[in-house]
Amino acid sequence: MKALAGRKYKKNYWENGKKRKKAKKTGTGRRKNIKKVWDTLNTGWIGIVFYCFLGILVAFSVHQASGLILNTELPIVTVSSKSMVPTLNVGDIVIIKGQETYELGDIIVFAGWETEPIIHRAVAIGNYPDVEKLEGWNELTDKYIGEMAYGKGKIYITKGDNNLRCDQCAGRFPVEEKRVYGKAVGRIPYLGWVKILAVEWFIRDPVLGIAILIILGVTYSIYKKIR
Repeated sequence: MKALAGRKYKKNYWENGKKRKKAKKTGTGRRKNIKKVWDTLNTGWIGIVFYCFLGILVAFSVHQASGLILNTELPIVTVSSKSMVPTLNVGDIVIIKGQETYELGDIIVFAGWETEPIIHRAVAIGNYPDVEKLEGWNELTDKYIGEMAYGKGKIYITKGDNNLRCDQCAGRFPVEEKRVYGKAVGRIPYLGWVKILAVEWFIRDPVLGIAILIILGVTYSIYKKIR
């Protein structure tokens, strides 16, 4: 009986050993396959497309999470004009926080008369019959602002720091509170140039974007061969 038990033990031991070796080989094979896929995703055209997709995914996730934290559907904007120089420069990323109401002097982002959101300073506030103005700003009379606010609730008269006249002085409609996304609470200088160039290259001029991708792909392939 002891001899039989011993043979069974040896048999089980060797069978278990084979299974362990097989599992180890399988694990090693899986790791090699994963590494092979990862290497593929990091080379040539596939690598460029992969990282572009990854960048878009990360940007979208950050945008959604920031919107929840900052209480606005537009938590991050990129400055694309010189209307707010020197306070904000082209390429600056501005962090926006949504509030129930806004005060004189706040830099606000709102849906206005352009296709993209506008970022300008509130130089006057009208809430019929009350009117508030920034000290020293008198381009529009209290009466005129009050008339614009009649029946609209609270409105904002806006102006770019680098503009000679206010927006409403040039015939633009006043900004109603419901059209305001939020106010500027932070700035990251020039990081927004990545977005500006991406829009220029791949949306407004897709042919240029494709040409740039081809140049990058060829350059990367040459670099890999030389290295």
